[in-house]
Amino acid sequence: MTTIRAAVGRGAPNHPDDVTAIQRLLVRHARWLDGAPPPDINGQYDAATARAILGFQKDGAALAVPDGVVSPRGGTLARLDLEQIAGPQHRIFRSLCWAHQGDTLTEADYATAATTLGCEVAAIKAVADTEAKDEPWDMMGRPIILFERHKFAKHSHGLYNRSHPDISTPRAGGYGPSSRQYDRLRRAAMLDETAALKSASWGLFQIMGENHGDAGHPTVAAFVDAMMLRRSEHLKAFVHFVAANPGMKKAIQNRDWAAFARAYNGPDYAKNDYDGKMRRAYERFAPATPAPARQPAGVR
Repeated sequence: MTTIRAAVGRGAPNHPDDVTAIQRLLVRHARWLDGAPPPDINGQYDAATARAILGFQKDGAALAVPDGVVSPRGGTLARLDLEQIAGPQHRIFRSLCWAHQGDTLTEADYATAATTLGCEVAAIKAVADTEAKDEPWDMMGRPIILFERHKFAKHSHGLYNRSHPDISTPRAGGYGPSSRQYDRLRRAAMLDETAALKSASWGLFQIMGENHGDAGHPTVAAFVDAMMLRRSEHLKAFVHFVAANPGMKKAIQNRDWAAFARAYNGPDYAKNDYDGKMRRAYERFAPATPAPARQPAGVR
C-alpha cells in the first residue's frame, strides 16, 4: 500500500519522497493518463507530473472535475495504488461505428410481437415512439442510452457516492444532454463496469440493463451485445420484458397507459407525462394498425 505524508500536486507541499511515490504510480498506469506522457521519476513536481496527475484523474479515476492534487487519503491515491486498472472491456466502449443502413422493423415484426403479448400493434409502436422517437441509434451507430446515476449508486453499493457524485448518488436526475451519455457510462464503467451497464436504459424501448434477465439475456453484457445488433433484437427484448411482468402485460393489453407507465418507467412517470405521451402516440398509430387475435387463455 502506497502512503504519502502530504498532498502532491498543484499548490501542495510536494515533498520529494511523496512526489517520487506518485510518479512511480503514474508510470505504472501510463495507459490511463488521457494521452499525457508518463513523468520522469525524479522527485520533482514539474509540468509533466502535473499533466499526468490531471490526465489520470480524468481518465483513470473518472473524475468529472480533476483538481490536479493527490491527497494522502483521497480517491485519486486509492485508484493510483491499484495494481492494475483493466478499464471497460465490453466492445460497446471501443471507438467503432456500426452501420445500420436498412435496419427497420416490418409490420410483420410488430404483428408477431403484438400477437405474442396479446396487445395491439399500435400499443407497441406507441411505447417505441415515446421512449426513443423510433430511432434507436446515435450518430456513431451505437444504441441510444440514458445513464441513471441513482441506479449506478444502487448497483455499486454507494461506493462512489462521495468521490463521483455526478454519476453516483441516490437521487435521480442530472442526466445532461444525450451527447454526454456514453461519456458518463464510460466513466462509471471505469469504476464498476457491470454496475454501469446495468444503470443505463438501452435502445428503441429504453430497457434498463438491470432488467436483462426479464428481457431474455443471462447477463447484462449479453443484453448490450444484442442491443448493438439490430432493431429486431430491441423488439425481442421488449416482448420478453413485458411478458415477464404480468401487470405490465395486462396494462398494455388494456391500453391502461398510467398503469403501464408506472410499471415501465417507475413511480415518477407522471413527471415526464409518459402515460400522456404513450396515449397520444397510440392515437396516432391506432387507425392504421388493426388489433391482433388474442392468445388463448394460459398462453404467454
